[in-house]
Amino acid sequence: MKFNVILACGGSGKRSGLPYNKLLLNVGGAPLLALTISRFYHESISKIIVAYNADDLNAVSKITQGMDNVALCKGGESRADSIANALKYVDDDCDYVIIHDGARCNLPRQCLIDAMRDAVTYGASALYTDSVDSLRQICEDGVSSVAVDRNKIKRIQTPQIFKAKEIKLAYRLAAEDCANFTDDATLFERYIGKPVHLTKGSEDNYKVTTPQDCSIINGGEIFIGNGWDTHRLDVGRKLILGGIEIPHDKGLVAHSDGDVLIHAIMDAILSAIHERDIGVLFPDSDNSYKDVSSVVLLREVLDIVNCKKFKINSVSAVIMAQKPKLSAHIPTIQINLARIMGIDENRMSITATTTEKLGMVGREEGISVSSVAALKRV
Repeated sequence: MKFNVILACGGSGKRSGLPYNKLLLNVGGAPLLALTISRFYHESISKIIVAYNADDLNAVSKITQGMDNVALCKGGESRADSIANALKYVDDDCDYVIIHDGARCNLPRQCLIDAMRDAVTYGASALYTDSVDSLRQICEDGVSSVAVDRNKIKRIQTPQIFKAKEIKLAYRLAAEDCANFTDDATLFERYIGKPVHLTKGSEDNYKVTTPQDCSIINGGEIFIGNGWDTHRLDVGRKLILGGIEIPHDKGLVAHSDGDVLIHAIMDAILSAIHERDIGVLFPDSDNSYKDVSSVVLLREVLDIVNCKKFKINSVSAVIMAQKPKLSAHIPTIQINLARIMGIDENRMSITATTTEKLGMVGREEGISVSSVAALKRV
């Protein structure tokens, strides 16, 4: 299946309180728009169409310079006008169109994959989250109100995904009626008459709108920690890295299962929140930790993180091993660790290197890992 993406970027962003469009906001060294575009690097997505505000053409052109799969399209007076204009740029052989708010730069990859899957299965899909607040509806008198069952209320997000031919038809019919919609799914249901399947989204996928959102998106105060661990290799042991067993003729020697990668990551996390290291928390003198899975220990560290009201923002680690070669295993390790820690895969980075046959690692006597963790308060 071939997908095209339309990013709705035609607004002025006045509610952000910024003297410029919020899509140009610097977020960790990159424009917010660039981060949103990066969420759609997927083998099935062949084009990303940016429907920009005419006042921002120069800035948007600079941001997207060198991005071969990005096309620029002038936005309209309303969001619906911008989407209608962008649909003219959709490839003729495109099967599905993904419509997304340019200001939702934290879209988790799994949410995108789930929405794409459901669009193919059901014909159309839109992300949603549950309402966590109690709800009331104002009555016709404008004064009194009645309670609404929040379990029946869903908050709709983007992306929203449709068959290309059907969403083009829907927008063409809406234009003939001079109708204006702020939600693509509502427009689609009105003019195509088919239901839109709802796919579970994420609270992380919020739309940057207000001054508070602009502050939150930059993460506030970040706490950084470093971790390092080394274990000796020997025969008769399983080689466990990141909770995944790696085929090898040797394994790591330790009181626990010897998962040197998780050990370094735990120390980095504990360092960031000013806690003692794993040698103090899980001493080798305690037989309850004998041969224990390091995943169990990591979950205990995560409980400490939660109790201290921190959240893991990102983790990076470098594995130093002469053998075995780890490149083929790293994607699986990253996915597993991200799942355990409850973070997006894009925030879990693992690399591997050799020491060019120098030192203990080079002689294949052991494996070392260096890790950095970034956390923030919640």
